[in-house]
Amino acid sequence: MLFDNSLDGIEDSDSQVNQALGMVNLAAQDWFDTFDPEQARDHARGFRHE
Repeated sequence: MLFDNSLDGIEDSDSQVNQALGMVNLAAQDWFDTFDPEQARDHARGFRHE
């Protein structure tokens, strides 16, 4: 969809298509924001190394 000229602007969170599809904001400044903060992984949990 990002490369279809008829959908130009779909990445904009104000776009009706973006909102109807429930897309996340694709702006670079938002790339590392948590999608669902209530479901976020506990930062104190650490990592498993196998």
